[in-house]
Amino acid sequence: MDQSFQGSPLAPRVLRLVVVEDNLDSVHTTALLLRELGHTVDYATNGFVALDVVRRFRPDFVLCDLGLPGLNGFDVCSQIKADPELRGVKVLALTAYSDDKSRERAREVCFDGYYVKPLLPDDLANLFGDPRSGQPPKNEPHTP
Repeated sequence: MDQSFQGSPLAPRVLRLVVVEDNLDSVHTTALLLRELGHTVDYATNGFVALDVVRRFRPDFVLCDLGLPGLNGFDVCSQIKADPELRGVKVLALTAYSDDKSRERAREVCFDGYYVKPLLPDDLANLFGDPRSGQPPKNEPHTP
């Protein structure tokens, strides 16, 4: 799993992505948009299921809400980062929390990026690329 961001020189490629979100409309819409870009996507609607999906699916990236039922997004990220089998999986927070305390906690648990909802379709294309139209990623993840 090579998740390097090298900007435009990177050839566009299909990524494996997991979306973790407890709002069904949001998780289905985000997954649909990513699939329309040409990526392979799975999803989970709570933190416990997310860990099972990530371990089974072996994604390049996880887009994870922070306010999840059961196991929250901070715990999900911590467990992914602690699992040697998942080394290299990039975990990006996608949350309604815009406060400094949440960003600091995201840094502490080693999130690779931090986004405040909503993440628009163009934002997804710029972050992950659009393999169907031959567009590579344009942006690196925003640090927490």
